[in-house]
Amino acid sequence: MTDRRSETVVRALRSNLAGGPAQLLTLIAVFVAGTGAIPGFSEPSSVRAMLVIASFLGIAALGQTLVVLVGGIDLSLPAMIGAGNVITAHLAGSGQPSGVIFCAVVAVGLLVGTINGLIASVWKVPPLVVTLATGSVVGGAILIWTNASLSGRAPDWLIPFTSAASSAGPVPVAPVVVLWIVLGLGGEFLLRRTHRGRQIYMLGANREAARLMLVSERTTTTLCFAISAVLGGLTGLLLTGFTGAGLYTVGDPYLFLTIASVVVGGTSLLGGRGGMVRSILGALTLIALTTILVGESLSAGAQQAVLGAVIVAVTALYGRERRVGDRV
Repeated sequence: MTDRRSETVVRALRSNLAGGPAQLLTLIAVFVAGTGAIPGFSEPSSVRAMLVIASFLGIAALGQTLVVLVGGIDLSLPAMIGAGNVITAHLAGSGQPSGVIFCAVVAVGLLVGTINGLIASVWKVPPLVVTLATGSVVGGAILIWTNASLSGRAPDWLIPFTSAASSAGPVPVAPVVVLWIVLGLGGEFLLRRTHRGRQIYMLGANREAARLMLVSERTTTTLCFAISAVLGGLTGLLLTGFTGAGLYTVGDPYLFLTIASVVVGGTSLLGGRGGMVRSILGALTLIALTTILVGESLSAGAQQAVLGAVIVAVTALYGRERRVGDRV
């Protein structure tokens, strides 16, 4: 009887974790804990700063969410963030207009993401292997281009765009935060209200069933990887407002953090279940938790250990579930 009750509790926790309210309650709990533990944690200036930091992570996590929904993981994201950062700073330093910079970052992202998607879907190479390889190629190319040194500068408009002290018109948050929310809601609309979004869920849930329903694995997978790479490059572009110059390693922390945001948000690593709003909540929760850990003067290693423990605890609640397609 005890075993049955325990199993029932675990199933309930898994079910709640998969739903949006659980992520929101988790965020609220972490925020309340931070308010009690760290002086000034809930001050408007502190909240605005956390929102800006979360927006960088959140934009990259939106792309990672799409890849995870179709059953993959994008390990090239740190390289794309670093590439976007370096390309932006280098072109801005050479006097190129913002339109050219934006197009260059998007073009590189589309190229790398398309390559990732095509190799993974056509040649059936595991996405982990493909994205690790393309990330290494991108990283090597950027380091050769810059001679592994800082270069360029941030565009003039980018610093106020990403500053926590700025406001987006009447909205008392930085413009980059508004951009993040707009992208997230747009992505959620794509997933929930469009034919392509339903195909993404179907492909992640059951590839064989998706094939029988005439879902193009090549097109859908390539689209998700391309969007992920573009959003990674866009994150690097925005981070130039913080770095002030081209710094390729700026993307290194985001591999773990983007996956963690997706997982904490409740998107299944098995594919077929999750969404953009969940990843937004996951990114906010991670940044709030990291702020608490920094406020408690934990070392970088201790912070990683705590965040890792959180990921293990979260995945333990639903990571052993059968795939969505196996339950249909």
